[in-house]
Amino acid sequence: MWVLNLDDPLVVSVLDGNTLKLFLEDEDDFAMLAENLFTDLDTEDKGKVCKGEISNALGHMGVELGVPPFSEFPQLNDILKKHGAEGEEELGQAQFAELLQQVLQDIADALAEKHIIIIQNIKIINGSKLRMLLADEKQLNGVIEKMLKEKKNLEGDRMSTTIIRGFLEKNWKDIGLPPSEANEAVVLLYDAVFADTDNSKNVVETEDEFREHVKDILEKFAEQLDANPVYHDFEN
Repeated sequence: MWVLNLDDPLVVSVLDGNTLKLFLEDEDDFAMLAENLFTDLDTEDKGKVCKGEISNALGHMGVELGVPPFSEFPQLNDILKKHGAEGEEELGQAQFAELLQQVLQDIADALAEKHIIIIQNIKIINGSKLRMLLADEKQLNGVIEKMLKEKKNLEGDRMSTTIIRGFLEKNWKDIGLPPSEANEAVVLLYDAVFADTDNSKNVVETEDEFREHVKDILEKFAEQLDANPVYHDFEN
């Protein structure tokens, strides 16, 4: 896996067959993989799946397990056809595993000859965009002014961490934060940052205090994301 553009990082995967070879060379790992795929595909719990489901098995494996998408690697269709991994003929689990192994071996060999580079729709949120915001006083002040305007409509001159959190959760993308609903780990990140905020600052009296409070919260987010980056799939 590579990272493209350190300021706004994306995940780039180079598929060279090595990941597939690791599975194929370890009998236990491959047996578990084949069993899990068979179970997922046997939706009617018949103990059998048709040969055509092999292509769906490849889709389930995906880039994470070393299989390129059909759109990027049309040769997959030729490999499936070569091994007869088509049609409605039913296979038991052992037959399915044997056919899958043959198909994966050919995919691994083909990728070893010609690597496939995939730019995934996954962003790495590591605090870099947030740190650029904090370093740009004009841009930061613009964000805080928007926050002040919106929050005054809600609580007059009194600003609370609850209101700040709501603003950040709503405007996460522009600020450089992960969406709070992305997964449980991100929810815990938000909780940790705001729990770490001095309780005495829950309500601040002046705009200057509010500005410093926001900067303090954003700096804590940047520190946490630098130590523990968040991977966010923009397809979800």
